[in-house]
Amino acid sequence: MPMLHFSRGEYDARRKKVVKELERRGLHGLIMFRQESMYWLTGYDTFGYCFFQAMYLGVDGKISLITRWPDAIVARKVSVVKDITVWTNVPDANPSLELRDLLKKHKCAGKRLGIEYDAYGLTGAIYRKLSAALNDFCHLEEASDLVTRIRYVKSPAEIKYVRKSAELADRALVEIGRAHV
Repeated sequence: MPMLHFSRGEYDARRKKVVKELERRGLHGLIMFRQESMYWLTGYDTFGYCFFQAMYLGVDGKISLITRWPDAIVARKVSVVKDITVWTNVPDANPSLELRDLLKKHKCAGKRLGIEYDAYGLTGAIYRKLSAALNDFCHLEEASDLVTRIRYVKSPAEIKYVRKSAELADRALVEIGRAHV
């Protein structure tokens, strides 16, 4: 059982909101490179974003992750992601080709996909390989704002966490004040 910060129902509700927005935009799916999108949507949290990793969410609600082995172990422990593809980080590796294979499995050939281009993990080198791997495979459309805009409106579960963190911060300030008296 993964160690989740929110209930499975909360993650399901988030996924449904993103799927609804994919439908509204006429997209078959979303390729995420932003760690914060992956975390919010699934609970997947890692420092591995400096290496190639991408998460795919289809309009059918299916989620897949492609990442390195160490990060796959983390994903299994802290997220709701079940479909994880591991790429091997060796010289001349091109995980963009493996991402294309993953997208093939999701029937994305010839489809319109949103993509998070505005992401720390999507370096220039990765972009070049990704562009070459997906050229003539699918149509990519800038969608870096998609998950971010949905995250603006907080759910009751998120508000509960924000209130608790504010309460803890207030207590810390009181204690700091006492220590300096």
